[in-house]
Amino acid sequence: MYVKNHMLSKDKLVMLLVEDSISDALDKITKGDFLSLPVFNGVEFYGILMKETIFRHYFEEGYTDKEKYLKETRVKDLCNTDVKTINENVFIENASYLLNELRTPFLPVLDDENNFKGILTHSSIFNAFSEIFGLNEGTRILINLYDIPGQIAKLTETIRKANVNIANFAVVDAKVMDVFKVVVRVDTTEVDELIEKIEKAGFKVAEVKN
Repeated sequence: MYVKNHMLSKDKLVMLLVEDSISDALDKITKGDFLSLPVFNGVEFYGILMKETIFRHYFEEGYTDKEKYLKETRVKDLCNTDVKTINENVFIENASYLLNELRTPFLPVLDDENNFKGILTHSSIFNAFSEIFGLNEGTRILINLYDIPGQIAKLTETIRKANVNIANFAVVDAKVMDVFKVVVRVDTTEVDELIEKIEKAGFKVAEVKN
């Protein structure tokens, strides 16, 4: 899964221009209930303006005339231009790590020619991983698995022999030595029969949820 499959495309964004007044910027931010917005210089991505920055700058710089501050200050005066970007063809899991490490509201997404294509938000990441884990699809089975070579192959073969389709499959570190948690989502109406076969194969089923 790639960033381009889950980003919010440019044509769907609310954007600011460098010469916009802070008054206009704050109006867009407030109406859309945003915490930040992308800033453009013409058609080129320029930076990010955060709502918190607008208020913090007003108080830290000791302004006393709010209306003058809002009308005379430009977006370019307050926006952050030191912004990390990401290529649209990066794997979504790598983007997730970067977004978390940078603690930024979103990542601007560029194509191979450095053209701005959209933004990747925390919500985009959540939706992507919801899709990966197949939330709200089929029956979720949580299985404790020992870190022994061939265990995953044995588990999937057990499910295949039961003639059950695996909708999603994920391995999670249980934070316990030599134990992993496997989350399997399956499409079957014979859940009890499948669980019995999995346990007969030597696996520990920890949880089942429809």
